[in-house]
Amino acid sequence: MRTHALFRYPTAWSLSRLLRGSSKLPQIPHPPHHSRIEAAQRITPKPVIILIHGAWHLPDVWKKVKQRLEAAGYEVYTPRLLTVVGPEPVDYSWRVDVAVVHDLVLPLFDQGREVVIVGHSYGGVVATASVEGQSVADRQSRGLRGGFSAVVYICAFPIAQRGFSLLSTKGGDYSEWTVKTELTKKVPCSMGIIPEAGELYYSDLPPDEAKEWRAELTSRYQSQRSFEEPLGFCANDIQIPMTYLLCEGDKAVPVQSQEQMVADIPGMRTRRCTAGHSPFLSQPDLTAEVIIEAAQNAY
Repeated sequence: MRTHALFRYPTAWSLSRLLRGSSKLPQIPHPPHHSRIEAAQRITPKPVIILIHGAWHLPDVWKKVKQRLEAAGYEVYTPRLLTVVGPEPVDYSWRVDVAVVHDLVLPLFDQGREVVIVGHSYGGVVATASVEGQSVADRQSRGLRGGFSAVVYICAFPIAQRGFSLLSTKGGDYSEWTVKTELTKKVPCSMGIIPEAGELYYSDLPPDEAKEWRAELTSRYQSQRSFEEPLGFCANDIQIPMTYLLCEGDKAVPVQSQEQMVADIPGMRTRRCTAGHSPFLSQPDLTAEVIIEAAQNAY
């Protein structure tokens, strides 16, 4: 397995600083959300909710849950992670995804807003790393406002131990349904996914809906380095409330694996459901309920 040196990065990571000069970097539009932030702040003290998608996916998977959260009065954002790419090879770690999150939330924090971050599958890695140094208490200790107030993991990889990556959490082996470059190759590479993998991700969706999502899934690639680079900050370092939604019908990350990850993080609260790997599609009401409960019990 390829390893990368563990060294300290700035508390907040800037996407432009991490990837300055990359001609392959897609341009991410920054919506003019500051006016909406100010308006929402005058109307409601509810925390903002950030929904982080998983590997091989895009933010549209959150559409059903986003609608429900907004109907409940929450301000919701679904950033697009940069480690989900086309077929061109890249060498992006989870750090670029954390930088995307920080570019979004830091202006919110500066407005005094608190944020609940939600990570699905690989998005749990991004959620964990994003919290480092940016909780409400962390920022207060530096004389700053706002911050992360809670984390929600949905059949995700929180990473329980420093120095572990998503891949090492899985025992060091890639799933048989990924199409990857050899681990020993020191070249930028991205993983594809075989068509049959859609059965694992959308096992409890109606056939027509599952077919649509499967077609999209196999057209995308995931930066291999995002699975291999270890974290220097883990879920057991987090000092704000954490909730894990265990999905008993998950065929991609079996519930036994989810339960083991939770057992390694004593401070984690749990909820259970019968859904497969994509409860935001098959059980959006329950998923929104879990997120709202976490927001209401936030730090």
